[in-house]
Amino acid sequence: MQDAIETFENYLRTKNLKHSKPRRDILDVFLGSQGHLSAQELYDQVKQINSRVGFATVYRTLKLLEECGLARSMDYGDGTQRYEPDRFQHHHIICTACNRTVEFLSPELEALLQNVQASHDYIPQAHAVRILSVCQDCTQATPPSGRHSTEKDLETILSRDALEVAIANEEQGLHFYTNAVEVTVDEIAKSVFSNLAEDEAQHLAALQQEYNDLRHAHSWLDDEPSLLYFDYERLRGIFPKGNENIRHIVQLIGAAEALKLAMDAERRSQEFFSYYANRVEYAKGREIFAKFAQEEEHHLQLIHDAYRAIQAQSES
Repeated sequence: MQDAIETFENYLRTKNLKHSKPRRDILDVFLGSQGHLSAQELYDQVKQINSRVGFATVYRTLKLLEECGLARSMDYGDGTQRYEPDRFQHHHIICTACNRTVEFLSPELEALLQNVQASHDYIPQAHAVRILSVCQDCTQATPPSGRHSTEKDLETILSRDALEVAIANEEQGLHFYTNAVEVTVDEIAKSVFSNLAEDEAQHLAALQQEYNDLRHAHSWLDDEPSLLYFDYERLRGIFPKGNENIRHIVQLIGAAEALKLAMDAERRSQEFFSYYANRVEYAKGREIFAKFAQEEEHHLQLIHDAYRAIQAQSES
């Protein structure tokens, strides 16, 4: 929050405006708010801590916050402009019946939007996708459930989503290397597959512990839908599937080709995590994905060294 306060103060100075107590109260309430507020709703909340603040001051301050990049505004389809802290680039699914809003991120969507703008010779600036729909609660005529939407809560949801993706990839890698070890005869290939299987098992255990700790610390987390969306088909295609299929392939193609198959999988995994590390806009997600990109690069090097050793043996 301190960075946001400094950003606002600096912007006010460029406008020769004072950072008065009413503006500070409005800023504090806005940054600590949940959900997406209209100017009237923000005014009602600010009045609870400062009864002297007027609606015009709230409205003008919201516009200043939007101008300096601390707020985003959007019409949810009901004719009312609503505002939220500009934490990171994300989009919204909005229920037209109750205004319940679900936020989500998608690096693929971001890339698509940028490519479309570039193809029409537009320079990408700011954008936000708004999907108008009707939530399940409203279709069933039951009260809508709330969603945790403070910045800290969103970071927690995003961390869970990133961990789920990392766990899914580690499970795939462990499955592949465990099966490859069982049918590999060559000692060099068998050793590297065994080491990688052990490495994947250790990583998976650590990730699952972190994931369980996160869920235990936030009992509400299991009720929250995903916020971060990925290309799951791409994720599922990184490693070969099926016990019998993997064993058959590894036995059929031999040690050197099996190592090449593993290199291709690790390369796809490294590219997958690098892609998201460069596109996800929140720190914890970047940290998780960058770490796995580095680990997959290390795996790739181990397999490459083993492949070269087998080639050297065959040439001698």
